[in-house]
Amino acid sequence: MKKAFTLLELIFVIVVIGILAGLAIPRLFPVIDTAKIKKAQSQVSAIRAAIGNAYSKNIISGSDKCPELEKNTSDNKLFENILTYPLSTNATDVKWKFDSNDTNKTVYTVIVGDMNTTFTYEKNTSENCPFDCNTSNKLCKKIEQIQ
Repeated sequence: MKKAFTLLELIFVIVVIGILAGLAIPRLFPVIDTAKIKKAQSQVSAIRAAIGNAYSKNIISGSDKCPELEKNTSDNKLFENILTYPLSTNATDVKWKFDSNDTNKTVYTVIVGDMNTTFTYEKNTSENCPFDCNTSNKLCKKIEQIQ
């Protein structure tokens, strides 16, 4: 006598798995968004630390000047002058865009899901070269962990 599952038992297992998946999948989406926010937070922290490190090197070498963040804005890498592993503009989860650069500031946009915010790097040595976003923006509040 063969021991096997009947068609009814297999259908029952498939239905149970479908119900469990139906309950679990909607709960994953907020977790995915939270992970993207955490990634953006870590990238901003790395950028700020690299700016501080480069600024300190400039001071030690006798130049009180905020570091330039970009070598070449025409390629698809950002923060090449300060990060060992520059950020790619082709990323899909946390996307950075170079907006503008002048003698006083450099502007970037970061996009996470359907939200975006602008980060401005001010080349002001009296304020230690700040890299900040508009704290009234929803994504900025999440990245900066402002309640």
